[in-house]
Amino acid sequence: MVLALVVFVPLLSVNMVPKVRADVPFSLNPVPAAAQEGATVSLVLTATNANPSTLYQFIFSVTNPAGTTVQSTVENFTTSPNQNQFSIVAVYPSPSFQGLNSLVGQYLAKVDEIMPLPTPTVAQNSFILSITDSAAYQRTQTVIIQASGYNASESVSVTIRTQTTSTLVFSQTVTATAGGIVGTSWKSPKNATIDTYVVTLTGTSTMKNPADVQRFSLGRAIMIINSITSVKSTYQRTETMRFSFQPTYPDGSIASTGVALLTLARPSGNSVTLTATYDSTSQTFGASYQTSVDNQTGTWTASLGGHAYSDAYGNNGPGTIVTNTPQLTPAALSISVTANTTIAVGQQFKFNSTITYPDGTAFQSGIVKAYLLYTGTPVINDTVPVVFDTGLRLWIGTYTVRPGDTGGLWSLVVTASDSPAPPNTGSATRAITVQNTTGGNASFPLFYFEIISALLALLLVAVFLAFRRRKTTHARLKIDLDAVRSEAGRIESTDFFKSVKDQVRKEKDEK
Repeated sequence: MVLALVVFVPLLSVNMVPKVRADVPFSLNPVPAAAQEGATVSLVLTATNANPSTLYQFIFSVTNPAGTTVQSTVENFTTSPNQNQFSIVAVYPSPSFQGLNSLVGQYLAKVDEIMPLPTPTVAQNSFILSITDSAAYQRTQTVIIQASGYNASESVSVTIRTQTTSTLVFSQTVTATAGGIVGTSWKSPKNATIDTYVVTLTGTSTMKNPADVQRFSLGRAIMIINSITSVKSTYQRTETMRFSFQPTYPDGSIASTGVALLTLARPSGNSVTLTATYDSTSQTFGASYQTSVDNQTGTWTASLGGHAYSDAYGNNGPGTIVTNTPQLTPAALSISVTANTTIAVGQQFKFNSTITYPDGTAFQSGIVKAYLLYTGTPVINDTVPVVFDTGLRLWIGTYTVRPGDTGGLWSLVVTASDSPAPPNTGSATRAITVQNTTGGNASFPLFYFEIISALLALLLVAVFLAFRRRKTTHARLKIDLDAVRSEAGRIESTDFFKSVKDQVRKEKDEK
């Protein structure tokens, strides 16, 4: 007899297989990460790659510096069908998350997941509650002190000492507020000792564990220099470049001691170092550089490097380099001309000229030219010799007006230039009147003589008729006619009338 053994293996439903949760990265971030006693901190839990349409539950925990751990109530969050990221915020301390925030030190925070699958410590982090508003300060900055957890109106002693020598630098008794908050401040001087400092708060009735004791560092001040100021954006050769800047301490006060080294670089890259000193009138530090007649033109760069300035106590700055870029151009020479403005033919025309650079120094070496220009017809351009008188320190020019020079308004043009490349140049112009009655535009045309002759004839006729109408005697008429002839002869013998006759004769000969 054969026995058949039948084994029934039950089929497992797919729904009976336990789900395996996808890996969900969590992160916990306290905001702020550091605060003073009595402050609240938001613990932000962020999930990425979460499961859609899923209920999540978490419990937040915080362990204070005394070693006591407190937990929040359960925090719930359900993702939507298309959601795979979310954040939950738990505020510490709060009604749903009660705990102390009156102890100085580090607080440890963590998050345990309850659903969908219980998982301890899916995220953790820490935050700091301190007595001071910072762990490090610069000289002149103010240390803000705040502590909590004291009894209302309790007297609390606050002291600050150097750690190295236990030198007391601040001491004050402060009365706590109705909420148990103690607050005060200490402004560090610009010459404070660079060291680690210890701030201690001691109550008359409140005993803390750990006690309100905290250390902070105090270092040199990093001076703030926002910019370098130049008196001008463009200078000419020989002018003095002037620069200034104003260092300020972290508290905004203006520095009045110390010295700075300012670098002034030419366009070629070569540089000079200038020493900047304090000016009490402008409350700035200033430096200057006298440019020369042959300095390279273009963009110059004045710069103050990091920590190039230092006050009397070792505070220095700026933290980063600051610059100013003025332009240097060729000098425009100033030319002053002194001369007679009227000159006649045959006379010697003489002028002197003072030529200076922008800084007022005399131009003694270079090329100086002078021209007498007439822009009428014909155009005339005569060169006037110019020499430098070392005794008078003047440039002197002389010129004799020629008989053939045209009379009228001329221009005296004086130019100067020196040898640097590009050269420094300048020019000046003066109006000069040349008087000439024999040549050029001073000629007397023939028809002018004919007009004058006609006028004389009319004068004789008029006199004759006048005497005739008055029936004067023959003798008187003869006498008056003789007077007329005498007057006409006098006019004819004048230099002017002779020059007219000579001009008429000359013009007839030329025909």
